[in-house]
Amino acid sequence: MLILFVLIVLVVVPATVAFLSETSLLSRAIATPAFGIGAPVVYSRRAISTQPVSGATDVRPSERGEFYYYSLTNYLRVTHVLADGRIIAVAQDNKRWCLWPYNSQLRKARLSERIIHRWRFPHI
Repeated sequence: MLILFVLIVLVVVPATVAFLSETSLLSRAIATPAFGIGAPVVYSRRAISTQPVSGATDVRPSERGEFYYYSLTNYLRVTHVLADGRIIAVAQDNKRWCLWPYNSQLRKARLSERIIHRWRFPHI
């Protein structure tokens, strides 16, 4: 009897309240965009070249040494959210990026990044 009471209190009641108030996670995920305008985002990508750029991290030479593999991190700010869900983000050098929100290389900036690297995010 105690288990049934705990099940009702911990599972059924919160699920019913969320369903009736229309603030469930599913409806919020479908109705709201993943990123809002002005949100700071971080886009990390891998690159290959004969000479790494200045902001490169995790630099490794190729097997024969003619190329370098490295990671780049771009600190962007969302300027537009398109109707199909894509976002337009701008970098500090005013380069515009069109990205899908479910891209595995794109994520929202963490609180620590927003504080420590705040000067890297462009101001709109």
